[in-house]
Amino acid sequence: MRTLLRLFAILPLALFVAGCNRNPNVEIVGSYFPGWMISLVCGVGLSFAAHSLLRRQGLSYMIGHPAIIYPGMVVLFTCLLWLCFFA
Repeated sequence: MRTLLRLFAILPLALFVAGCNRNPNVEIVGSYFPGWMISLVCGVGLSFAAHSLLRRQGLSYMIGHPAIIYPGMVVLFTCLLWLCFFA
């Protein structure tokens, strides 16, 4: 039981150190951009594409509060792209 408690005490510290292994920069035309910035731009683009698709299909009226849903979609797409390409 004590070793299990010790493991749960050490595990969060190991997770903080796991992110320090490399710097996720991407070279674009000779300049280095952080990976999160590229993921954010792509996330905004995917959210705009989803909005266009919903509007074209006539389903945009089903979105309850667009001011909450679309920024949430940007965050969702950004985090998914970050996890897929940089994690």
